[in-house]
Amino acid sequence: MLWKSKLVIGLVWLCLCLLSVAVVYTLPATYKAEAVILVDRQKIPERIVASTVNAEVQDRLATISQQILATSRLQKIIVAFHLYERERAHLPQEDIIEMMRQDTKISLEKGWSQDRTGAFRISYQGRDPATVAEVANQIGNLFIDENLRTRETHAEGTSEFLEEQLQQAKKTLDTLEVQLTEYKLKFKGELPEQENALAGTLSRFELELRGNQDATNRAEQSKALLSTALSMAESTAKVLEHAAAEGTARKDSNGASSVKDAATLQGELDVLQSRYTDEHPDVQRLKQLLAAKKKAGPEKSATAPASVTPGNDGAGGGANPEDAAAAPDLLQQRERIASLKTELSLANRELEFRNAERRDITAKIAALQGRMDKLPVREQELTGLSRDYEIAKANYKSLLDKRLAADMATDLERRQQGERFTMIDPAQPPARVFSPNRPQWIGICCALSLVLAVIAGLAREFKRNVLLGEWELPPDIAILGRISPIGAPAKAPAGAALSQG
Repeated sequence: MLWKSKLVIGLVWLCLCLLSVAVVYTLPATYKAEAVILVDRQKIPERIVASTVNAEVQDRLATISQQILATSRLQKIIVAFHLYERERAHLPQEDIIEMMRQDTKISLEKGWSQDRTGAFRISYQGRDPATVAEVANQIGNLFIDENLRTRETHAEGTSEFLEEQLQQAKKTLDTLEVQLTEYKLKFKGELPEQENALAGTLSRFELELRGNQDATNRAEQSKALLSTALSMAESTAKVLEHAAAEGTARKDSNGASSVKDAATLQGELDVLQSRYTDEHPDVQRLKQLLAAKKKAGPEKSATAPASVTPGNDGAGGGANPEDAAAAPDLLQQRERIASLKTELSLANRELEFRNAERRDITAKIAALQGRMDKLPVREQELTGLSRDYEIAKANYKSLLDKRLAADMATDLERRQQGERFTMIDPAQPPARVFSPNRPQWIGICCALSLVLAVIAGLAREFKRNVLLGEWELPPDIAILGRISPIGAPAKAPAGAALSQG
């Protein structure tokens, strides 16, 4: 069948191929230009200056792509490079922008390590080679500029945010510091850190109290001794005064009274000896008076009549030895009484001073004890204030460090020392047509033309409704005979078989 229709198939194939070639060569040529942009890492190590822009390159590229491929920017590029002149005549602006987006492609290139993006390509396709190269470079420059602007804006925004947080933290820290200072000034002397000082002061006051008690005991003992000595001195003075008053009038008839005065002196001597030793001046003085009385008693009784003369009746004669001994003793005793009274007054004053001092020390001890009893409460309150203050202080220091780091990162971005995009391979005007691929399309069209030609030839044969050979008969039909080919042309094909019925 194919061989018989070879002429038809060949003519159809040739016509279709010529038509396909004509159609392919009438299609407009499209050129593609591509620019390669390197992702240049930060110049300064991140352990020295940490960048505040931590987004991955893919995420930032997606964001920048949305910004650059926005309608306003693409419209500026279309107008600047006179793109899609014919399409803009009959298509709306939205379709033109969409065509521009479809003609612009961004592809990522992986780096050698850590599967990180090391570069990316920006391609644009159009009908003019020079124009597509310029558009590709323009879009690449927009990516570079937008990356710098985005990183700098992000760094400045981070610095401003940290500055606001730092100011707020400083206000909080100042407020807590003022509260803590006012609390310490208000409860000065009751703070936990003053516990050792309070304990030392309390111990000192207790020692002073014990010293005051000892001094008070000594003062009371001295007062008791002085009171006793004053009483004894006053008793002795009274005896001496009584002896001096009765000495000049004493006669033989009052020998019994002399004996009585000697007995009184002996009693007083016994009292003094029970308290003092024999070396005590009062004891010795009474002993002398008692010895003088005992000696003067017998002599007066023996010499009384002879001593009385007409000019001396006992009233103004020579002084009695007892009276002569008693007069200086009485004067001395009175001086002693005055001295004892002065010392007793001083002892009373000292005792009053010691008592007032004890009351003052006791009040101070009570006040200190009250402060020490309040120490747990003050410690709990101060712990709360100190905890809030320390937290605010640590937060302020942390924010200050972060703000300083953010400022350095911002300055780094302004100096373009951070991560940036660098165009390492600018787009060049292409010399080869990117689309359509005419040889490929011609080959495809020729193959399709051949298929269509074969189909046309087979269809022509099937339309004739004849059998070309016995192989076309069903297997259950018996062959009755065969006719050899006839040289003369006939309508029936040569070798046609006759079938039964």
